[in-house]
Amino acid sequence: MHKVVFHRRLPYIFLLATKHSLAIMSHLSDIHKSDTSFLHFVAKDVLAKHGQSLDKVAIVFPNKRASIFFNRELFQEVGHALWSPKYITISELFREHSELLVPDPITLVFQVYNVFCDITGSDETLDHFYSWGQLMLSDFDDIDKNEVDPDKLFIDLQAWEEMNDFSFLTETQRQSLEVFFHTMMQDSLLQRRFKNIWEHLGSIYHELHQRLKKQGLAYEGMLYREVIEQKYIDFQYETYIFVGFNLLQKVEQDLFRRLKMEGKAEFYWDYDVNYINEDAGKYIKQYLDMFPNQLNKSLASIGINSTEVFDNMKTHKVVSLISAPTEEIQARYVGQWLANNGRIDDGNRTAVVMADENLLPSVIHSLPCNIKNVNVTTGFPLNASEVSVWVDALIALQLKGLTSDRKHFQLQYINRVLLHPYAQYLSDDCKTLASQLNGNHRYYPTIKELTDGYDENLSLLFQPLEERNGILPLMSWMTDLLKIIGQNTRSINDPLLHQSIFSMYTLLNRLDEIMSVYIHKSDSQTHRHVDEKNGKQLVSVYVLQRLMSQLIQSTAIPFHGEPAIGIQVMGVLETRNLDFDHVILLSCNEGKLPKNINDASFIPHSIRVGYGLTTVENKVAIFAYYFQSLIQRAQDVTLLYNNATDDGQKGEMSRFMLKLMVDSYGSQHIGRYTLTAGQNQSPRQCMAKHKTPEVMNVLHAMKSISPSALDKYMRCPLKFYYHVICQLQEQEEDNIDEIDNTMFGDLFHHSAELIYRQFSEQQPTITKEKIQAALKDAGFLDHIIDQAFRDILFHAKENQFIPQYNGLQMLNKNVIKLYLQRLLRLDAACAPFDILALEENFYDKVSFDVNGQQYSLHIGGKVDRIDRINQGGKWVVRIVDYKTGKPLTSLPACVKDIFNTDNIENKHSTYYLQSMLYAGVVKYGVNSYKKVGKMTQQAVAPALLFIRQASAENYNPILTFSIGRGQREIIDDISVMWPEFSDLVKQLLAEIFNPLIDFTPTSHTKRCDNCPYSLICHE
Repeated sequence: MHKVVFHRRLPYIFLLATKHSLAIMSHLSDIHKSDTSFLHFVAKDVLAKHGQSLDKVAIVFPNKRASIFFNRELFQEVGHALWSPKYITISELFREHSELLVPDPITLVFQVYNVFCDITGSDETLDHFYSWGQLMLSDFDDIDKNEVDPDKLFIDLQAWEEMNDFSFLTETQRQSLEVFFHTMMQDSLLQRRFKNIWEHLGSIYHELHQRLKKQGLAYEGMLYREVIEQKYIDFQYETYIFVGFNLLQKVEQDLFRRLKMEGKAEFYWDYDVNYINEDAGKYIKQYLDMFPNQLNKSLASIGINSTEVFDNMKTHKVVSLISAPTEEIQARYVGQWLANNGRIDDGNRTAVVMADENLLPSVIHSLPCNIKNVNVTTGFPLNASEVSVWVDALIALQLKGLTSDRKHFQLQYINRVLLHPYAQYLSDDCKTLASQLNGNHRYYPTIKELTDGYDENLSLLFQPLEERNGILPLMSWMTDLLKIIGQNTRSINDPLLHQSIFSMYTLLNRLDEIMSVYIHKSDSQTHRHVDEKNGKQLVSVYVLQRLMSQLIQSTAIPFHGEPAIGIQVMGVLETRNLDFDHVILLSCNEGKLPKNINDASFIPHSIRVGYGLTTVENKVAIFAYYFQSLIQRAQDVTLLYNNATDDGQKGEMSRFMLKLMVDSYGSQHIGRYTLTAGQNQSPRQCMAKHKTPEVMNVLHAMKSISPSALDKYMRCPLKFYYHVICQLQEQEEDNIDEIDNTMFGDLFHHSAELIYRQFSEQQPTITKEKIQAALKDAGFLDHIIDQAFRDILFHAKENQFIPQYNGLQMLNKNVIKLYLQRLLRLDAACAPFDILALEENFYDKVSFDVNGQQYSLHIGGKVDRIDRINQGGKWVVRIVDYKTGKPLTSLPACVKDIFNTDNIENKHSTYYLQSMLYAGVVKYGVNSYKKVGKMTQQAVAPALLFIRQASAENYNPILTFSIGRGQREIIDDISVMWPEFSDLVKQLLAEIFNPLIDFTPTSHTKRCDNCPYSLICHE
């Protein structure tokens, strides 16, 4: 099993930054040495020039990660321990010289939001504003890092029209503003909305600066500008060495100049002469004269060949360009790629780079088991972790799962928590409780049921949160639960589990510190966004849910381990300043490399260009540099892209790949390959099942059979085999939000049963007056339907419990009410009539012959309703079967038609089979008289009562045969048809029990589309 190193963010792994500490660890001596990397040459040059005074040197990198690889190079160069220089990022260098602090991004967006609302008077909700706030902060950050005067930038339209003197603007700035305001004069709705925001941006910028300064806070660009505007900066170190920078903001350029003028700066640029005159190298080329490269021919120390450092693009490389139909296949290919050409043995000289970091989980699962060490440096998306689902379930439990009476929780929300993998770390009782609730179908359990007899952690979980002055302690409740889970998982060897819990705990804890969740919007809260008592941001529960989704989606779990050891798995940005022998780059598609580059900004592109702000062209050039620098010193390069054109993919390789193909023509051999899934779709054939002795034993053991079982056999003998013989029951979806046709029918049947049980409690005769009184009673049907939902859907024990219907449930309730009204009006027209039975089981014994051997078993089932009605002066006992589905459009012509399997769909012949079978069992069954009296001398008629047709004039549910030319033969007494019908039933049973007849698949293949066994019946 390979070891994946996931650690919490650490400032440095192998070095201690103070000058009194011994920095380089001797255990690095066994790491594979590289002689050609950029950092190797920098280390060699720095040692030659500052080897005796490294404690007086600060080495500045764009990011922290390169410092650890640089430390390795220092050790390998000298071969023994030595005092280390100071390692620092450019951001840390600026922050060291300011008293202002940069808070977390959430706090900054809250600050911008409050300023925006105060200045504009907007009532925009925080979740809607959040992305705007991020955009504004990005614009303000860019303004300050490029030292743009905001008052010259945010000129409003009126001031522009009245302006005569443009001397304070450069010609480029004036032209860009002229284009911009010409566009703004187009009076569209969008332009008016943008104009309104634009006219306030200057005020928002200044007010934000003032408020942040009062609190000792700043966003990064504001802090940078504040530092660079200081007249005197006390630089601590004698020499600052800047390594591996590319595009410099103006504040960074000013800092470089300042240190250079003081004789305290040296610069090392990483590039290749083959792209220095292109987009990838254009910024470095601009800076080489201002900030000379210490590795050029005139400044490099003895023993360093500048050509060896900066001319590698044309050296021999093995380059493979591979197309793949999916992202997932690319990730799976990583394992195969690593297993070849010594890539695993080369350890940290091998890099798996993802242009799309969402591939990380798939990449990790695709790594070969023989890899000992893997270092993951890219962040794992928090929203892809189990803890994200857990927090979402907790929020839903309190905000949606708690009923209005605050005494019950809904099972569907309870299940999301109790069935989550984290539940086992909260309480050992979670599994037991979930089993009891679901086994007993307790859809609305009381809080007492959820907590009595269980440990205190379940009491915390199912604690209805109490508001205080409208504030709901939701965040602190979730952090308390996460803390318990974190403590209970300490002994588990799962770094991803620990890191994801810690990241979510940190996020929720921070949110709890800076915001309060309110549930009632009082007048005072309507006009303010900050709690005056504690200074926290006020957020409604509605906004919270959407805001949490955005925050979790934008948060990554940091994985920082020992970068100098093992296969490197990283995103594109993490490759800066690093060189590898073997590189595989995934998702090298346009839109991912460069990564969805756009000009998202409140400052239009023309103005950004005029004022020297960052533009889309800058971003593309930076990604071009990342791409070129990643492969410039590599010997083995594999680039993969998705060639699919569906699922939002364009199937277009990155522009950088195309350029590499052009530039390498004639100098590098590039192999072109295509990945496929490697699976052949074999034809699926449905096979008959023989009636083996084991199968016959099951048949012989059957005591009874139902019309629904016969229906399955007639539709498809194989379906009967799987359902009846194999006992493979279709799993019921226990979801009260999803009311399917079966559940809808059950609710209607039970409602009708409740009505007629109530009507016939004292007197079996149902009168017209009794039905009409019920129809006039506004609450009667609602009460009946509520009881049906309680019994059938919610399984609630308390009769006083009133269900809380969601939209779908309320819609179904209203349809059931409409159907019941139709039923009652139809019955009122037939009244008076007697109710003989409701939802009663009727069975009779049937005997049949199979190859000379006699078999017998009981046949029958539950009858919806049996009533006695006077029809045309003749008393008829109706065997009524309610149908809430689509009415019949075509009818059988005779009894034989019922047993013709071709008629099931178009003539609903199995409906006739069930209804006529029940009628015969009731009339001739030896035990039927015990429930409904003796029927042999009475007319017993099968009836299918289609509720959708019940409102039709002269509607009669008693079955009829279509005998041609629009004529119908009514089956007003089953006795006429029973001899022929019962013989055909016996023939059907004889076929089922005949060992010589296999269970064969149906020839009607459309029936397989919705069959639950369709996936398993093919071999």
